[in-house]
Amino acid sequence: MQNLNIKMKALILLLICSIFIAGCEFKDIDKTVFIAMIAIDKSDEEDKPYKITLKLYEPTSSFKEATAPEYSYLTQTGETLSEAIRILESYSDKELEFGHSKLIVIGEDLLKEDKNEEIIDFLLRRPDIQMISWISIGRPSAEEIIKLIPQGETAAYPELFNYFDENGTTSPFIVTTYLFEFRRNMKEKGIDTVIPIIEIVKEDEHFKINKSFLLANNKEPHELETLNTSIYNLLTKKSKSAELKIEEDGDSFIANIDTIRSNYKVIIKDDSTIELDIKASLKGSISESKKPLKNKDLPKYNKQLKRETEEKITAFIKEMMELGYDPLGFGIDYKGKVLHNRRMSETEWMEAYKNAKVNVTVTPGLKSTGSIQ
Repeated sequence: MQNLNIKMKALILLLICSIFIAGCEFKDIDKTVFIAMIAIDKSDEEDKPYKITLKLYEPTSSFKEATAPEYSYLTQTGETLSEAIRILESYSDKELEFGHSKLIVIGEDLLKEDKNEEIIDFLLRRPDIQMISWISIGRPSAEEIIKLIPQGETAAYPELFNYFDENGTTSPFIVTTYLFEFRRNMKEKGIDTVIPIIEIVKEDEHFKINKSFLLANNKEPHELETLNTSIYNLLTKKSKSAELKIEEDGDSFIANIDTIRSNYKVIIKDDSTIELDIKASLKGSISESKKPLKNKDLPKYNKQLKRETEEKITAFIKEMMELGYDPLGFGIDYKGKVLHNRRMSETEWMEAYKNAKVNVTVTPGLKSTGSIQ
């Protein structure tokens, strides 16, 4: 009987407590508008330096019946990014849902204003912005990038997403950078971040993504041209394939690389001297040539691929060393090998990095000269 009274008291207490528990807030889907992309630009107003443009999905009853994609846009300037968003929320009768936004584009002009800290802080503090969103640079502006709708774009999936999700194009010139990666590399000492540049070919009204920006704290952004962007992708294994143009000893051909393996590390010689060791294994075949090629000459073509690729990689690494950038993260590798109380200071490390010996070894693996029928 006593046990029954205890159980009854516990049940009554549980019922009383449940009165004060708030239920889940739920909004109907027709009271929500989903954001596809976010554009952050520099505004023309001195007191309101930020301009945010949101690309909103327009509701449709059926994607199969939709003849073309439909979007709407909201634009607002503000003294801060949060202020601009708060004002934008008053422009719509529905709640702005950032959880489905997959692409964040920063205008090139704003990038050169060194506002990376403020932008990262805003994007990370909002719990509804995904850390796996892609981040990129828009040229000439982020607003122009997200407002362009190329011919042939479907209503279900914006064309820009295909460049970064690895389900569409697999170009060796496209860098894919996630928001969490951008934040980590900007905060971490020992590695610098690389972000793709999205451009518009106005004559044909389509996108072009084959360059990137190299960013580091307290430094001017450095633009990586097409070749250096592809070398960065090759070394960091961000691309699964590559095409390398070889011109040597009177031969000219394109090596189509379909298997890439690479690794790089710091070799510590003494307290103030290091070497940078880079190894790459490239396997594939010849996809194009200006003259007939023979399979029996493959050892010769492999030597040419080895020499020229080693030269290009070495030139890329030495350019980064001279400029003081470390996109591959040699600094992190060094910190992982040396106890914190025995490491060089940042100044000493940068001096050692700039004067390091570079060892590049490429193992070529051309299997054929292609198939001609």
